[in-house]
Amino acid sequence: MSTDFRTRPIDDRGNLVAHEGALDPRATVNFAGRHNRLVVDGTTRLDKVTIRFRGDDAQVVIGALEPGDHLSLDLTVGAGATIEIGAGVTSEKTLTVVAAPGAHVRIGAGSHLGTNVGIVADDSRGLGPVSGERRHDVTIGERVWIMRGAEIRAGAAIGDGAVLELTPIVDDAVPAGQLVRGLPATPVRAVAWDRESLAASR
Repeated sequence: MSTDFRTRPIDDRGNLVAHEGALDPRATVNFAGRHNRLVVDGTTRLDKVTIRFRGDDAQVVIGALEPGDHLSLDLTVGAGATIEIGAGVTSEKTLTVVAAPGAHVRIGAGSHLGTNVGIVADDSRGLGPVSGERRHDVTIGERVWIMRGAEIRAGAAIGDGAVLELTPIVDDAVPAGQLVRGLPATPVRAVAWDRESLAASR
């Protein structure tokens, strides 16, 4: 993953795209503010991607993909927010992520997101814990499989290797290595999966 931000800014507001090649013409990146950074692994081709930076000092980091892997993104990034997408993260359709100002979204390496999966890292409705602290962050561990129709909300922390099936809303901790179903998200049993499972599920 490139962490070299010495690349020349692309505009007079200090916004930066750190990528070895040019972005595909089908990729759309809009900078509304200043000093935002898009960092893309040099081997990753971005085509079906829309990114909107809505304020200042935000960052999106996208890891490497293997040839033939699919990752389609629609990202909205608030001021000071960070979205980190690890190497080998794939999606069946377009993954939508909304990160509120100051939010941190992390999707661990090797994870797979199904059809109509969305991430909303925004607790502006004040639905955090009783203590009154607002929760903006979303953490998805490595090699997590989230099946279709799930909304991952602020406060979610999904452990490595978890599989979410028939889980419409997740806004709390999910244990690692568990098959999880229902509302609220409930661990069913220990589980392991591999990429061949994805093809079999379609």
